[in-house]
Amino acid sequence: MADDTTADPKADAGAASEVADSAQEQAQRAAQDAEANPEDASRKGEDGAGEPEGAPEPSTDARTLRIRLLERELAEREQTLHEYIRAHKKAQADLEAFRDRLKRDLDSEIEIGRARVVERLLDVHDNLARTVEAAQGGGSLESLRSGVELVARQFLQRMEEMGLVRVDPTGETFDPNSMEALSVVPVGDPSQDGKVVATVRPGFRLGERELRPASVVVGRRS
Repeated sequence: MADDTTADPKADAGAASEVADSAQEQAQRAAQDAEANPEDASRKGEDGAGEPEGAPEPSTDARTLRIRLLERELAEREQTLHEYIRAHKKAQADLEAFRDRLKRDLDSEIEIGRARVVERLLDVHDNLARTVEAAQGGGSLESLRSGVELVARQFLQRMEEMGLVRVDPTGETFDPNSMEALSVVPVGDPSQDGKVVATVRPGFRLGERELRPASVVVGRRS
């Protein structure tokens, strides 16, 4: 009687064939998965190729790289902005210093101009003081008049040296823009109609600026 526990060679061969077929199917499915998802297959291969279990995965994905680039660009722009701010503050300080220096120079020029005017009038003051002393000492009326006329001519000469122009429009056509009519008098000569027949007070002009208009009398044909 044969032992029931004796292995059947045909049964063992069939079982081995089934195991081989199953392994072949699993290999084919793995190959198909690798072709469909190569990145996953690569990561799986790297995970099993010598890295210790639990090691941190390096963050080298595109999003992380983009964030790092943006952070670097932001830092560079902040540095550029700080440089612009420093340059602006320096330029503003230089401008304020230039304004202060210009104001000091202008004030100095004004003081120099005033000193020159006063210097030119000192001798006029001296002559006027001598005329007053002569009048107080009992000088004649004629000498007093001559002294005052001399001082007046000298004063006008000093003013003309500084650019002052005395305006006496007698005989000219009346111009309301530069003259002041004090009165109008009738004239018989047609050529005197609208003309200045007398200058009561002369005008003065300094360069292109009119300091005082001339006060005149205007003729009007009756």
